[in-house]
Amino acid sequence: MMIAQHEFDLILQKSKSLPPAKGMYLEHDYITNLFLTVLDFQLSGHIVESAIAHYRKHQWNEIRTFTDLKNLLAKYPDDRDGNTAVSLYLWGYRYWNRVSLLRKLITYFESIGITSQKTLSHWAKTGDFERDFKGKIPRMGFAIYKWLVMRQGVETIKPDVHIRHFIDSIIHRTLPDNELVTILEKVAKQLGMKAYELDWRIWEHQRKVK
Repeated sequence: MMIAQHEFDLILQKSKSLPPAKGMYLEHDYITNLFLTVLDFQLSGHIVESAIAHYRKHQWNEIRTFTDLKNLLAKYPDDRDGNTAVSLYLWGYRYWNRVSLLRKLITYFESIGITSQKTLSHWAKTGDFERDFKGKIPRMGFAIYKWLVMRQGVETIKPDVHIRHFIDSIIHRTLPDNELVTILEKVAKQLGMKAYELDWRIWEHQRKVK
């Protein structure tokens, strides 16, 4: 299903009217990238920010590498109580299910050699969702993959709830993820900006709308 030209023009004009973003998504710390991958979906931005702030304030010096994190997880059983303890230690919240996801994520990344920021960045810039991420970790799909690679500087769009609401409010219907990403990448190109810059603008705009 392709959108009509007049729908594309409406999206283009609305995108053009958005002010420059004040923030940025780029993240150059490996451990923070792992945490954001398992935390930053279906949780409020405030909670995610607080969890990362807790880690940076209290555990930054202790958990700095893949090995540090793996050794920490090995000290606790992979059950609700053990994962709750890890979540409280790392983030100050009882998100035991996110620690369970973290275990699965680092197991997969270790199996393909993604154990540092350098290897993560290379994987993001050369990877493919269908080949390298789809079905690898339960509950982690297309939008989470896009968000992960965007933080490494990959020029794309993440089809999360904020982006969806933005498009829905313009054309009054919901688009498939792949089509939404393709359209906004094309819009960004016509506006002469990077796709992830447009994503930032939309995200900040949608936060104000809410």
